[in-house]
Amino acid sequence: MIDFGLAVLSPRWTTEILINLASGPRRTTQLLRDLKGVSAKTLCQRLRRLSELNIVTRKTFAEVPPRVEYNLTEEGHALAGLLHQMKELGEKLQVVDKARAISHETVEDASELTLCSDVEAAPLATAV
Repeated sequence: MIDFGLAVLSPRWTTEILINLASGPRRTTQLLRDLKGVSAKTLCQRLRRLSELNIVTRKTFAEVPPRVEYNLTEEGHALAGLLHQMKELGEKLQVVDKARAISHETVEDASELTLCSDVEAAPLATAV
């Protein structure tokens, strides 16, 4: 089931759409303006798929010109919350990764470094 969830989120723009809709209902034109670079075709495809999965609702208003709004369902809000947590985790990990890269660059005495190629590989544990 995790694979299915990841497959739903993996197409480009899907997570950005969900994060944008977490702020409240949006019209297609608002989403196109907020999500710089997404085409109208791609946006409509992603919204249609999210709607099919009951992550996003599509509300049509009987007006001239026609107006359509998209909003997150309860499941969509839960998913957006997870995405927000993943974003925070990614930001923390990025800081750690940058600090690690800087510490590698600032080593003064290279004679004390152990290279990965110098370390004998440990045997892989076998599944029982």
